[in-house]
Amino acid sequence: MVIVDNRLTLTPAIVRAAALARKSGDKLLLVLFEFDRAMAHAASRGSDLDAYKRGRREKLDSLAERLRRDGLTVNTRLFWGRPILARTLLAILAMQPQTVIKDVHTEGALKRILFTPEDLDLLRQCPAPLMLVRSGAHGLPKRILAAVDPLDEKVQPCDLDARVLKAANRLAMQCGAELDVVHVFEYMPPFTVPGMLTGALPNMGLVEQFRTMHLTALQELGKAFSVPSERLHMLDGAPGPAIAGFVAEHGIDVVVMGSIRRNFLQRISIGSAAEDLLQRLDCDVLVLKPEGFAERLRTDLEKSDRYALRQESFKEAM
Repeated sequence: MVIVDNRLTLTPAIVRAAALARKSGDKLLLVLFEFDRAMAHAASRGSDLDAYKRGRREKLDSLAERLRRDGLTVNTRLFWGRPILARTLLAILAMQPQTVIKDVHTEGALKRILFTPEDLDLLRQCPAPLMLVRSGAHGLPKRILAAVDPLDEKVQPCDLDARVLKAANRLAMQCGAELDVVHVFEYMPPFTVPGMLTGALPNMGLVEQFRTMHLTALQELGKAFSVPSERLHMLDGAPGPAIAGFVAEHGIDVVVMGSIRRNFLQRISIGSAAEDLLQRLDCDVLVLKPEGFAERLRTDLEKSDRYALRQESFKEAM
């Protein structure tokens, strides 16, 4: 499923999805989620909203036809109404796509991904694997990085690292790309914790013991998924800067990571806030949720008055 930009032009996300579909033989679904307040107001005064929607569907299908001429099977679907996020999540739950692919925009001066609040909301709540594609990305990725935290079971389901590595392996094999795995060891000395005495020095022997534990866990995880030892990397420092630095140094095209819902900040499960890590990256990301997330999301949506929607059929794409 590709969430199409409302400009209905050929974007990096569509190019990436088409390249992946050529490799896998999968079908593509181009989906436009749209609501125009001015158009809705005009419709209440007698304007032909159906004619407007037909025009948008025709433009969407014209975009799909460009891909069909390349031998791809492409369906399209337009969803009209608000709240757009709720309609997006309900469509994903109903259609159960293998991957959802969406464009993000870059900040021109810094050439970094600029994640809008809507991007972050979708990242936190999308029940399917979500690939966010930056402007300037082309075709298939060549370098893929899986970010894991094998000792973080207290804040993430124990199967999430496995899901990340399986998805990263599958993407690397599909694209003929190189795969690296990274884990960040961040030691927080006592004097950095509010309320603790400030004159204390860290016990370096204890720090090294903890670091060895993390390295062993990373190596065991690598063995379980047949990742060569030279492709396993343990970094020291804060996860956001450490991973962003590795990405820049090694020319990574896609970072694969896990995400869980954690309090109102809903932090990324690899040890740093989503906003901190993602705003630092100058590459695409593929974000996965733990097992059972879709069922919990469905329950939440059904219970929430905020997401009360008219009954619609999401079963088949037009």
